[in-house]
Amino acid sequence: MKRTLLSLLALTALTATQAQTLRRGDKYFDGRTLFTVQEVRMNTYIYMTGEDESGNDYEMTLEKVPGKTGEYKLIPSRQADDPYVLMAGFGCRVQHVLEGGTDFLAHRKADGSAMHVMARTRETLQQCRKRQLALEAERPAGILQTTLLNQEYLAMIPREELRLMRNEILARHGYRFQSADLQEYFGGMAWYTPGDDNAAIRLTTVEQTNIELIRSEEALPGGLHRADVAGDVDQSDF
Repeated sequence: MKRTLLSLLALTALTATQAQTLRRGDKYFDGRTLFTVQEVRMNTYIYMTGEDESGNDYEMTLEKVPGKTGEYKLIPSRQADDPYVLMAGFGCRVQHVLEGGTDFLAHRKADGSAMHVMARTRETLQQCRKRQLALEAERPAGILQTTLLNQEYLAMIPREELRLMRNEILARHGYRFQSADLQEYFGGMAWYTPGDDNAAIRLTTVEQTNIELIRSEEALPGGLHRADVAGDVDQSDF
């Protein structure tokens, strides 16, 4: 898929989103770690602590960006030497997104695309992990358009499948592919009906975010994408 596709998607994605203020006690889960907002200082600094099922503790501090509702940046925490999110650096933009019943924090790259998400929850860590295992048991075709994915889920999927997943979201909207292999692959699906105007496609925030997350996982160097380590990809190829 051409790199210009990301720009196209950014223009065609549904943009009617809302943002709200983070509050003490809010909990966000990223597939592995459950973070809880512990402090909101001067309505500017958000201090969060996290725990995973192995008992590891994490910290994350966000600083509100003046004049931009729901916009934060990642700053050093009290005890954390490195950012929690893989491939993120201090100063990374973090956006609080609320659309209907979907509420999440998105760590974003310099180009604005999401590379890591944390979904709001009211569950305990044990309940979150149970739900994550159920998610990982699902085939991608059934959840790509309706479920916000996370890095933990995407990490174990081979790169070639990631590419198909990312493009299936578009195919479900009738996207006509320029890549011959993709057009042939989706042309074999009974549900695929290519349209005549790719620019008319409108994606939901969940669909757009899933595409960005998948693309970010595909872009990881060899060895950082967990499926490579599992032997799905020859790391020497990257």
